[in-house]
Amino acid sequence: MSKIIIIKHARVFDGETIIGPKTVVIEGSRIGSDELANSADPSSATVVDGTGCTLLPGLIDCHVHIGDGAQLASCASYGVTTVCDMACAPEKFEKLRAAKGPTTWLGSSLPAYEENSRHGKLFKLVGMTADHAVHNTDEATQFVQDRVDESVDYVKIIADFPGHDQAVLDKIQVEARHHGKMTVAHTAQYEAFERGLQADFDILTHVPMNKVLDDNVVGKMISLKTIAVPTLMMMEAMANSWILWGIGWVLPSMGRPMNFQVALDSVTAMRDAGVPILAGTDMNNSGIFSMVAGKSLHHELELLVRAGLTPVETLRAATSLAAKHFHLQDRGRIAPGLRADLVLVEGKPDENITATQKISRVWSGGVEVPKSAARQGFGCAVM
Repeated sequence: MSKIIIIKHARVFDGETIIGPKTVVIEGSRIGSDELANSADPSSATVVDGTGCTLLPGLIDCHVHIGDGAQLASCASYGVTTVCDMACAPEKFEKLRAAKGPTTWLGSSLPAYEENSRHGKLFKLVGMTADHAVHNTDEATQFVQDRVDESVDYVKIIADFPGHDQAVLDKIQVEARHHGKMTVAHTAQYEAFERGLQADFDILTHVPMNKVLDDNVVGKMISLKTIAVPTLMMMEAMANSWILWGIGWVLPSMGRPMNFQVALDSVTAMRDAGVPILAGTDMNNSGIFSMVAGKSLHHELELLVRAGLTPVETLRAATSLAAKHFHLQDRGRIAPGLRADLVLVEGKPDENITATQKISRVWSGGVEVPKSAARQGFGCAVM
């Protein structure tokens, strides 16, 4: 018989709304039926008192750059049980795909980028050669085929401006859709947003800081059913970075106006229009930025609330909506039969989003995640 864990007296955010206090049962790796709370053998069941706490689905960070398996494993100690990696070399893709641990990893492998774009110049600094870039529509077709052959979870595109010709962006989307692959496009400028919408990419990640998204752009997002992952934490970090300011001063072609309030206002505009917004951080350790894997998502949630989302909308952005739009049908909600990725936090995050930081316990696939050294002082102690 599967191990039974009974969580009693907790308020429950089921992925959509707050219910309870009620009892939630973990049966093996899945969420069990409520009836098990009464029928389970007391001698074989573990009971957790959730009084004063709220139980959440495992959190999903929809934009990360994981460095290694150890960093990936640390995510779950912060309640982040699923991450969506948004570009890495094929060799790292294979290693992270094979990594075993409490955090589920999704990835895109190599992104499509233009050799002389801003990202192309940066990639050259880390040893990427021209052979990795996509130069024309023929190479766009081959690029998508290569990613399909790697069994990527989605196709990532750098839609910098200046960058690829629009025909190349359009071709990548056509080919990805032909192969049944979702597309995620880097669109950190207003112009890149327009190009991403013209190509009809499925998800646009980042949000402009050079011009607020207006009714024209937001209206197109609604009509095309485009999804947004604003990565406000990264936009804030970029706007405050003296390193990037210095690079932009020395190399004007690498810089651009960066006003974080513009990013916040763009998220407000999307939220008010009804654009689906997902939580993602762009967490990485590039040398310019140093972010703790998992921990960074909690600041992203704060920034989404600052931009105008309600705490409940923000919780959905990191759970049920993220699972829905990344086609993860087995998680993101709390319901019998779904994967038992769960986070127990002290307080009421539906009223004060910072309560997500007061982590009491985390389960991934029904297995309790031990408190890691990385999380010392982050929230309340594990009970």
